[in-house]
Amino acid sequence: MNVLATIFGLGAVALFVFSYQLKRRRSIILCNSASRVLYVSQYFLLGAFEGALLDIVAFFISLLCCGRENKFIKKHFVLTVILSNAVIIGIGMLTYKDIFSLLPIFGVVFETLGLWLKKERHIRFVSLAGAPFWLVYNLLYKAYGSAIGNVITIVSILIAIARYDIPRRKKCA
Repeated sequence: MNVLATIFGLGAVALFVFSYQLKRRRSIILCNSASRVLYVSQYFLLGAFEGALLDIVAFFISLLCCGRENKFIKKHFVLTVILSNAVIIGIGMLTYKDIFSLLPIFGVVFETLGLWLKKERHIRFVSLAGAPFWLVYNLLYKAYGSAIGNVITIVSILIAIARYDIPRRKKCA
């Protein structure tokens, strides 16, 4: 069963890492959402139910983020973001076992909060803040494929920030 969990975890990692290399917001969100489906499968197989439930919630919130320009969401944007975070925190607290149960809550809050933002650079910076929480959680639950993926994700986001978000000086001829 751990082999299958590792396979799902590595697939999730590949999609998640790839998502931050994409240039457009919508592409980042859709690829990120697809990776969550694989993460959920992995966490269920490992018995890490906090992570699984929070990734289910994050999946649906990610899809909501794609509709950011929807008239209703646009009109009630702040309320939508607050309610989304309240749902994440509420679900996280329902599955609370110990202090380590807070790690995926913080990870998901940062990752989904980033997806609500319009500018891709802001998405990357805020999402980067969530990665360390997931790294520790994955190590605690022996989700080693995902832990390796968290390290790769951190590096990938930093590369994407360097590629797209840090202004480059023009070379003098």
